[in-house]
Amino acid sequence: MSAYALGWRPQSTRCDLLAGSRIQALMRTLSALAFALLSLAGCTQTAHESTLQDVVAQHVAARGGAAAIEAVQSFEGDIEIVEPSFTVNGLYVATRDGSMRVDISAGGERVFTEALDRGRSWSWSPSDGVKEGTAQGAVALRHGIDLPIKLFGLHEMASGGHRLELRGRETIDGTEFHVLRLTLADGFETLYYLNSKSGLIERDRQRRALHVDVDPEPVWIETRYEDYRPVAGVLFAHRQVERELESGTLLSTVTLREVRINPPLAPDRFAPP
Repeated sequence: MSAYALGWRPQSTRCDLLAGSRIQALMRTLSALAFALLSLAGCTQTAHESTLQDVVAQHVAARGGAAAIEAVQSFEGDIEIVEPSFTVNGLYVATRDGSMRVDISAGGERVFTEALDRGRSWSWSPSDGVKEGTAQGAVALRHGIDLPIKLFGLHEMASGGHRLELRGRETIDGTEFHVLRLTLADGFETLYYLNSKSGLIERDRQRRALHVDVDPEPVWIETRYEDYRPVAGVLFAHRQVERELESGTLLSTVTLREVRINPPLAPDRFAPP
């Protein structure tokens, strides 16, 4: 019987075979590891990539669901408005069909009213009585109705003739946000910052005038939405803090003291006296 049959090999041949086997085994291990890493990377990427539909769905679910939001036909709130030079109370009411009214009182007396009645804006004060509103004022009042804060949801923007875009992610003060840009049918733009974990809108940024009929010069204003609470199955922010974005100057704080959804409204509620 030969030496080969007994399993003996020349030393160099055994080393070559052993080396070849180890190299092949190493290559198989490296290939498997590379495949696993690529698979993991693919899973991670998929988990962190969100579409516009994903972000909107998360937000709508966080607020209470599409059915609950769409059931809000009218919104009425008792509010407190604090600005650097004054503090007043107000009663704000708006409807999905495009009407709104806000009555402002100080010291228990009504001092100002502003309203939108079927597209016509008007205001009232003790000194001037009823005055026809400006076109700019009417547009600003309409924005307050259409934006997805009180009556409407983000999922309804397209059906209202508005355009919604996902602009990516941004981290502000340690919080990661999905950034959406909403362009209303008239071209007015708002950037919304949705907390990537909760799905709720915590900030928005707009270039606009704070009080358009007093000072029409637009500036970048950031509004922070805080103290979300459920009313009629829908979450509403009960505090809004407005600051000039560039300087950080505090412009106003609006606190919702009470919210009523779909209250009974008199037919002439929005008409001038």
